[in-house]
Amino acid sequence: MIGENHEDPLAHAFELEILKKLKTAESNFGLSLEFYDRECQTVLDEYLAGLIPLDTFLSDSRPPANHADYQPLLDLCKAVHLPVIAANCPRRYTRLVSKGGRDCLNPLASTSARQLLPPLPYQGASQKYTENFIEIMKSMGNNNPSVPTTMLDAQSLWDATMADSIHQGLARMERVVHVTGYFHIQYRLGLVEHLVRLRPDTEILTIVMLPAEETKEMSEEQKNIADLVVLTDIEALG
Repeated sequence: MIGENHEDPLAHAFELEILKKLKTAESNFGLSLEFYDRECQTVLDEYLAGLIPLDTFLSDSRPPANHADYQPLLDLCKAVHLPVIAANCPRRYTRLVSKGGRDCLNPLASTSARQLLPPLPYQGASQKYTENFIEIMKSMGNNNPSVPTTMLDAQSLWDATMADSIHQGLARMERVVHVTGYFHIQYRLGLVEHLVRLRPDTEILTIVMLPAEETKEMSEEQKNIADLVVLTDIEALG
């Protein structure tokens, strides 16, 4: 799993190099992306297969605002025939959870929407993940006591869906390289916790690329954020 700051061009370049190196070493693996949801998997597959042009893919896939940053990853996968997993759930479900809590999705378990979601009911955030989330909200000036309940449930839905997508991908291939925001995997919490519950025997390597003012020496906190930590120049952020 690769955790990034979404605005870090150095992280994006590093991700591309990882894919290239893996392709040289092995073939039975695929890419998984937080930034595309399961509803666009079909159009993503069509684009990778060369059935539709880029403009059609972009108009039909609801790409992230910085989709150009990830286009080199998709171009490589298209060129060398690597599968790509649209790993997240549609945002309408996270909006529902943000308003009504995670249990509001349970009625969808018996509908076709279950294909777009993790198994329901999904697991809520762990205590440590909750504590980290609250600290981040406070650092951003948000002291609303309801935030940990509503926003955290939505965050956990992303984690649970991505973990389930990776889980399904590993049934078809030996390795999955998943790219996501680093909060989802830092300290092996969140997404990692969900995947461990699904696949307790699967080896999970976490890499976090962390923008920093000091790139030659790590603090103790930075050392513990992932199995491998890459400090990138904070001045490079877009």
